[in-house]
Amino acid sequence: MPLLTTDMNLKGALQKANLIPEVINESFSPSTLLQVTYPNDREVTLGNTLTTDETSQAPEIFFVPPEPEASYTLVMTDPDAPSTTDHQFGPWRHWIAVNISGSNVAEIKEHHTPYIGPGPGPNTGLHRYLFLLYKQPSANQNFQSMAHENKQDRRCFDLTKFVSEHQLELVAANFFLCANSSN
Repeated sequence: MPLLTTDMNLKGALQKANLIPEVINESFSPSTLLQVTYPNDREVTLGNTLTTDETSQAPEIFFVPPEPEASYTLVMTDPDAPSTTDHQFGPWRHWIAVNISGSNVAEIKEHHTPYIGPGPGPNTGLHRYLFLLYKQPSANQNFQSMAHENKQDRRCFDLTKFVSEHQLELVAANFFLCANSSN
């Protein structure tokens, strides 16, 4: 009987949710675990279901940095915008935190895109909310600002371009599911 590793468990959950290969490359090999905890100790655990009320405020994050001297970028997206069957507005950019110090991962000082909680529309299915943690090539990296004040500013986020332009390396992922309470 094969030994199940954390890597296999994470990749299996991402594949089952079709986040691999839809959003994450099949070659992804995590080098740390990403703990995401919302207020009232509501943890994100590889595809569990949380409500819009439980996720309305920014969560706390924690990870053991693969390289403590490095800086990290956290991205939260919804690839299912506006619905699970129609992704024309996805991925939706919910949150980007940059220049997270590997020596103090619990403290996020720089919000590139301020957090906005899930808001799936009525009858749009169970949306996948994905947290991606990237290692930056340098500390205190400069990230060009992006409009985020209006809803249309956050839709159709080109995650691949963002990652490529900033030479980010994916090191961890986690996700949860959420639907409109009327679904």
